[in-house]
Amino acid sequence: MSAGLEFELPDLRKLGLGTVHLPLQRLRTSYFDTADLRLWQRGITLRHRVDEDDPGTWTLKLPEESGGQALCRTEVSWPGVVNQVPSEATRILQGIVRRATLEPVVILEAIRRRLVVQSGDASLGEIDDDIVTVASGGKTGLTFRQIEFELTSDNAVPDVNQATVELVLKAMQQAGAHVDPRQKFAMSLGGEDRPEASAHRIGRRSTLASVVQQALRGGLGRILDFDVVLRSSPANPSARAIHQTRVASRRLRSDLKTFRPVLDPVWLEHTRSDLKWLGAVLGRVRDVDVLAERLATGGATSPLEDRGEHLLLSKLAGERRRSSKELQDTLQSERYLDMLDRLHAGVRSPPYWVSPHRQQNDTGGFEPDAPARDVLPQLVDVHWRRLRRSVRRAGPRPTDAQLHRIRIASKQVRYAAEAAASTIGKPALRMAHRAEDLQTVLGQHHDSVAAVEWLERVPAPGAESASFAAGTKVAQERRRQVKLRRRWGRSWRRLDAGKVARWLERP
Repeated sequence: MSAGLEFELPDLRKLGLGTVHLPLQRLRTSYFDTADLRLWQRGITLRHRVDEDDPGTWTLKLPEESGGQALCRTEVSWPGVVNQVPSEATRILQGIVRRATLEPVVILEAIRRRLVVQSGDASLGEIDDDIVTVASGGKTGLTFRQIEFELTSDNAVPDVNQATVELVLKAMQQAGAHVDPRQKFAMSLGGEDRPEASAHRIGRRSTLASVVQQALRGGLGRILDFDVVLRSSPANPSARAIHQTRVASRRLRSDLKTFRPVLDPVWLEHTRSDLKWLGAVLGRVRDVDVLAERLATGGATSPLEDRGEHLLLSKLAGERRRSSKELQDTLQSERYLDMLDRLHAGVRSPPYWVSPHRQQNDTGGFEPDAPARDVLPQLVDVHWRRLRRSVRRAGPRPTDAQLHRIRIASKQVRYAAEAAASTIGKPALRMAHRAEDLQTVLGQHHDSVAAVEWLERVPAPGAESASFAAGTKVAQERRRQVKLRRRWGRSWRRLDAGKVARWLERP
């Protein structure tokens, strides 16, 4: 919360709470970032703080989902001096920082008044009331006031405490404070808590260049957001982070394919190749996670099958450890960091390319400064026609391989239509949603096919329980594939309905 310098905390005893004043603190906080504020652009802060009783503590704050009036963040801390960034922090931030240097960009000096709030005999939390002055960097000389209410982490009655916290926050608001999610670093810069200045709005009048740049910015941003999560737990990376990073790399690769006519072919080839390589490494971990989730659903009908399921899951756990180690090596590799640098440069100055053979009176409309509304239907139509050809060639009884190709084509249509939606509007969004439905059904079918392939080859000779469990699971997956084959036709017909693709027709 923010308040004027003359603000006075309300008497919380009137709410039936106890209060204990702690000694005054004088703090000196140094915020570290790259010269172009790469951490801050991702909603991350790295700070070093000292006071009279503490020689120095480093704190890394990573963004997390938030709700209500409280901003939730993941914090990691290490002891240390100000001129030596902890190696663990450097490792976690490597994908964002890469070859740049972490340096102090803002130094704050604060006087902190601390008030412990008690509910009965238990400590509810601590109110930190800071008067802050920007000593260096940012808006040097600026003085402001910020108040934070940090709950005690071991509270035994969170529901009751949440109601009490709301009463405390309401009392402070009535006394003149106001909710302000900005951090001290943001306030010292005079900006918003999460910088959005570089995210230009795309609309009906946007050029193709703007749409391309936005796609590059969004794709790189999604990869970097989950890069930090993957590095935070390298030996056992989050299944969600694996999935989302893979989706981000595939989507960006798909967008680059859509915008191929206006991008430098050499830059495009290298970047799409690296994204494919990254997606393959992530895919090996993701495939294990999907299969493990299918096997862990339980439902064993006998002790033999139950033992077999445990053996299969144990083998999958070993495969995940090996695949996670490969991913860890990938994230540390020069090739991966080079790819991120190339994308970072591409966001700042997209490598547009116009064919030297294009005549001045050519009306193809693929120049970067062409209106996006005129060009995007043509670019999406390329993928739409490819999808329809794949379905037509597959016939009424497609093979598993043909369904997989249709799935890939439907995903390309979906991503291309989503890229066009900010300019085209509802027609493109409708196509994207229906293509996503088709992609989902065929994705489930492909996962089932992959599960059968693994189950049929993995049990070792003599492993009776594993073979029995694998055979049972194969039968279940075969039945699931029959149902999905019925569903995909309905999803395709909804996508192929007359009006869905009408916006692709040239006037």
